[in-house]
Amino acid sequence: MTDEEVNYRAMARQAVQKLTDYRKLWEPAAPRLLPDYLKVQQLLADFDAVGKTLAGTGSQGYTDAKDRAEDAAVAAAMRVVKGLRNVQLNEYRPELAKAAGYQKSDLDRLRDENLVKALEAIAAAAAPVADELLAERVTARELTALTETADAYRPLVGTPRGQVLAGSTLRTTGRKLVAQLRTAFEPLDTRMDSLGEEEEFAAMAAEYKKARRVVDAGHGPANDAAAPAA
Repeated sequence: MTDEEVNYRAMARQAVQKLTDYRKLWEPAAPRLLPDYLKVQQLLADFDAVGKTLAGTGSQGYTDAKDRAEDAAVAAAMRVVKGLRNVQLNEYRPELAKAAGYQKSDLDRLRDENLVKALEAIAAAAAPVADELLAERVTARELTALTETADAYRPLVGTPRGQVLAGSTLRTTGRKLVAQLRTAFEPLDTRMDSLGEEEEFAAMAAEYKKARRVVDAGHGPANDAAAPAA
């Protein structure tokens, strides 16, 4: 797992523990919080299972290659997406709306063929407005980079089962679980913030908020300050 994944999992575990500790307090007052709590619990259990299984695999080489290819493709795609958003500001066109609407978190959640299709859709949307994108400082080279990085990622998708190292799928799952956890925590954060406005729940909400801070656990270069969890 990457440093980001390790640190995010540690934060998620602490936040879930706080919710568990205070469950008897918040559940009667905010029963709609329960499904979100259970969802985060399950995602965290899945994350833990991935971590344990990864520890027993020797697939780092293929895993890193696929992850690097995915990161490069998503980064190239987002450069074009941001340009498309600017183009839309100049003149809105419905046919560009979906491609211009992608967030990085959206692409991070997509798996394999679904990600390839999204990358292809972004490239297809960008091609007819290349001149307008150039005016928005998205160059032909950057459009080519999107195509090239998508082409580099595509062969790593759908590899025959006998050629796929076990950890590749697992590591990708870990990456997706971070994205899913970020989304799953959003309603919990909102509800806990609202509860924190009431004196009865203020201490609980404060402890939860503190637990929701991602800190560097010493697996890589330390940050100057704790990064926001969301």
